[in-house]
Amino acid sequence: MKRIILISVTGAILIGCVLVQSAAEQRAAGNLSVSLSETLPDSSKRFVMGTDKGRVVVYRAGESEPFMTTDTFVYSLPKSDKQKLEQGIIIEGEAALRKTLEDYCS
Repeated sequence: MKRIILISVTGAILIGCVLVQSAAEQRAAGNLSVSLSETLPDSSKRFVMGTDKGRVVVYRAGESEPFMTTDTFVYSLPKSDKQKLEQGIIIEGEAALRKTLEDYCS
């Protein structure tokens, strides 16, 4: 049980670090157009996970600039995951985004 809690906490910290790093990079580049503290309900947020320049990225639905760029290279993933990412994986809500990032980027 302690191991599960430790893994969960570590995962949450990792996701937080990725989100903060991504926000800092985008803000520095002038690409952050929406605040991360946006008050929309979780269910109204839609994301698309795909690829850009060989990395796994996340777009806000309807936007062409990545919302988040991960440190995960596409070449390191199984073929089936690469194919899904090339087609674009639609993700509903921030909780589902966190889970999907854990699955693909850990």
